Amino acid sequence: MSSRLFFIPVLRLSAFILVFAALLLTRSASAAAEINCLKCHSKLAKEKFQHPAIAMGCPTCHTDLDASTVPHKKTGKIDKGLSAEQPELCYGCHDKSLFSKKTVHAAVGMGCTGCHNPHSSKNEKLLIANQPDLCYGCHDKSLFAKKNVHPAVDMGCTGCHNPHSTDTAKLLKSEPPDLCFACHDKAEFSRKNVHAPVAGGMCLACHTPHSSENMALLLQEPIKVCLECHGDVEKKPHAIRGIAGAGHPLGKKDKKDPKRPDKKFYCGSCHNPHSSDSMRLFRYPAKAIMGICVNCHKF
Repeated sequence: MSSRLFFIPVLRLSAFILVFAALLLTRSASAAAEINCLKCHSKLAKEKFQHPAIAMGCPTCHTDLDASTVPHKKTGKIDKGLSAEQPELCYGCHDKSLFSKKTVHAAVGMGCTGCHNPHSSKNEKLLIANQPDLCYGCHDKSLFAKKNVHPAVDMGCTGCHNPHSTDTAKLLKSEPPDLCFACHDKAEFSRKNVHAPVAGGMCLACHTPHSSENMALLLQEPIKVCLECHGDVEKKPHAIRGIAGAGHPLGKKDKKDPKRPDKKFYCGSCHNPHSSDSMRLFRYPAKAIMGICVNCHKF
């Protein structure tokens, strides 16, 4: 028999072996896919909200895990037999562009399971805890629990912030003041005369968005906030010091606004800090400077 005639059966045998091996691998993969993982791992899918990937089959994510043996044999280098590390693994189903805008939440790079349960959860969005407690895992709770707390904090951080990425700073869903107008009546900030910081969308120049020890979520005591920009009023005749140097007792803790007893007596007692239809941002109708005085002083 010539070597050529011997070589042909060898080729056929090699081809047969390759086909047989491929069939075995396919059958093995098929068998692995048919394994009901929940027989042993039922707790992973017991909660109200379930990851759709569970219905797609565990091998959707755990591709490098041989479930036909117990304990399972990991065939890849990634923990838990996952096909890729987070967050790349999740981008197989979730649009990566939503997680890679200009400002990215640091938590994204730390892994999706830092906030989400990959299997099931009693919380919406598969969150491992509800807001704002979830966020306090990284963010200092004391900054959100001072004397006066912005109601938006208890409504959930994602009311103002995108938890993944945005094209705005601080992961804000939109820029101030438009973000603020989602809750605050825009008409109150757009009367005839608008305070310059308001017109410039500088809400955070006076207010903290989370919590404060001061009224109205102000960054400092009310009069100090005003004097940051209007310091010159202390150097000339003004209600703050009076014509003869004995002006209104602004800034004193025991003084209340005579027209609004639940408020402190400060610049905002006469001036609206946002907008007004009167001159000099007067809080009450006035066509002349002394016209504001009659609201408290009876002549």
